[in-house]
Amino acid sequence: MYPEKYNHNAFEAFFEKYSHKIQDAVFQERSKEYLDSYPLMPTQAIYIADMTNLTVSYQRGIRKLLGYSEEEFNFDLLMNFYHPDDIERYFYFVKIANEWGRMKNPEPFTIESMFDYRVRKKDGSYLKVLRQTTVFETCIETGMKSFFSILTDISRIKTDTSINFSLYDVNSGNILLEGKQTGEDVVNFTNREKEIILKLKQGMNSQAIADFFDCSKHTVDTHRRKMLKKTGSKNTVEMVNFCILAGII
Repeated sequence: MYPEKYNHNAFEAFFEKYSHKIQDAVFQERSKEYLDSYPLMPTQAIYIADMTNLTVSYQRGIRKLLGYSEEEFNFDLLMNFYHPDDIERYFYFVKIANEWGRMKNPEPFTIESMFDYRVRKKDGSYLKVLRQTTVFETCIETGMKSFFSILTDISRIKTDTSINFSLYDVNSGNILLEGKQTGEDVVNFTNREKEIILKLKQGMNSQAIADFFDCSKHTVDTHRRKMLKKTGSKNTVEMVNFCILAGII
């Protein structure tokens, strides 16, 4: 179902590897003071996770929403408070979102990732939440330093156990990536596009692919432009790497 077997250890190692990578990066710091007056509904909480030291550097509303104290709601809990039945699918989407963000290195509050999934409250019960996340601070020429998240209790309007994901461009309003319970691919490639990306992975150029499928080079180039747009990639290498990561090929 997924490109590799995911578990808690792999999940934690994924973030530890990235944290180690950015230890010597130059950071763009951002004040958190204004978050003290950030408007929250009674069903919401916010937090900031810092990737340089794998800590929760800011939180508000967590105790009311989930029951955890400030000391209890740490990065280790973030790695372990999702429902055990959801781990593979959830980690798959988290990894896709994070790798895409590192590849693109977006500015803070320009790209938003949205997940709905189950989290464990302090009393042991599970709550269905919508998590909206964006880059909060960046590492210059490296990637994300910290991310800002809003958790919203949606258990009254969504009672199923599905996990869904979308990556949204705040400025254009376009959905960049999407994964729904009914389908595993985060990019909606046609069968022919999947065939073409496999040939690109093998090192074939447009003319060779056109000859293989008995179509025109123009047709292949048109497919390639559409695939670049769907994955948000700047070039073929970037697109192929993304498709490998996403398990599309």
